[in-house]
Amino acid sequence: MNRPILILVHGIFNTGSVMAWMKKQFESHGFDCFAPTLAPFDGRDGVELAAENLKQQLHNRFGEEREFAIVGFSMGGIVARYYLQQLEGHIRTTHLFTISSPHRGSYMAYLPYPSKAFKQLRPNSELLVLLDETADTMSELSLFSYCAKLDYTVSPSRSHWPVAVNKQFNVYLHMSMIFSQQVVDDILKTLAES
Repeated sequence: MNRPILILVHGIFNTGSVMAWMKKQFESHGFDCFAPTLAPFDGRDGVELAAENLKQQLHNRFGEEREFAIVGFSMGGIVARYYLQQLEGHIRTTHLFTISSPHRGSYMAYLPYPSKAFKQLRPNSELLVLLDETADTMSELSLFSYCAKLDYTVSPSRSHWPVAVNKQFNVYLHMSMIFSQQVVDDILKTLAES
């Protein structure tokens, strides 16, 4: 199997180290993985800056030619979408797996926290509307949206993404998804079949 590099993108209030367990699982199956840290961690400068940061780190580490698949957790899935759709990341990406990402926004983003990303992750935000309107830029990619059976962070928790294969896992709570063997196994199976 020709294995793509796996890029693991963390969510808000996290660093790349939160993806360590998942990274170890993929590496044990022979994948080269990279879990960058996107600062500032609280999204205060918005999804756009985080996506620019992601693009720069990928360029610095892999140059401009290497292909990869992206796994984005929570806000990391939205950052990955912005990178793919607005910063031409789709040109070098084969798959996008979003895990517990608020594709339809989350009511939790109305909490009074001074972060631009919080406003961008609200339902019907300007950023989410833009991403929906430009989703056709990813028409050549394999897209997946994974959600937990119960998730109090992304509300509504079943954030259906119309252009993706949507899968719900028998997992409870937001963070548990990136420690789920079910989720890892499904990603591995999908990549093996590609």
